[in-house]
Amino acid sequence: MDLAKIRTKARQEGAAQAPDEQLEQQPSPQETVVPPALAVPDDSPESAGSELVIPGPAPIRSIASPVRFDPLAVILAGRQADQVLADVEPQPQSQAQAVASEDVYQEFLCFLLGDEEYGVNIMEIKELIKPRELTEVPRAPHFVDGIISLRGVIVPVIDLRKRLGLHSQRPTAQQRIVIVRQRAGLSGLRVDSVTGVVRIADHRREAAPAALEGIDREFVAGIGRADNRMVILLDIQNVADLELAAHGN
Repeated sequence: MDLAKIRTKARQEGAAQAPDEQLEQQPSPQETVVPPALAVPDDSPESAGSELVIPGPAPIRSIASPVRFDPLAVILAGRQADQVLADVEPQPQSQAQAVASEDVYQEFLCFLLGDEEYGVNIMEIKELIKPRELTEVPRAPHFVDGIISLRGVIVPVIDLRKRLGLHSQRPTAQQRIVIVRQRAGLSGLRVDSVTGVVRIADHRREAAPAALEGIDREFVAGIGRADNRMVILLDIQNVADLELAAHGN
């Protein structure tokens, strides 16, 4: 076979194979081909917020960024809502605290005379001192033990037992002199011992009973109750008034 016949035969075989190859390359009717311009990125975190570039003259389409959670904004919004509710309807606990703050009380220094406990409003007390040497005063009332000089001020000392009509007692180491303020100046009250300071609410105070043994009613301001204790509250202005005492004895 010469060279010309071989070339002619090769062309004929190539022409016969070309239609078959083109047929194999075409897609079947059931398959769907997604053109590059319609490809959608996956939902992976790496693709969120990225831009999708489409080949060719097609415009660039951007995907909106996801909404971020802001904890601080949520907390502030909750506080504002709570404040609005508090302004509209006060809480019961706040009302209870307001009522408690309106409760009025007074403080009293308590001391003993025998087995009874007495009290004097601390606003009428200047100080406490230990018993000291006294100077007797002629023709003074029997319940006045004498006078002392307290930083240059003359102070009469009253034996509170005698003043209230109780039996006298020998001096002890627990005795104290309570310096009180009264209309004429300062006076000292000798007591058996000091027990401390208590708070007595006004609603827990009552008038002195009609019959009060061993004590003149004019010296009693009332009866107070605190910590399961009953305290006889004295009217210091009357107790320390020596003129009132002189007329009454």
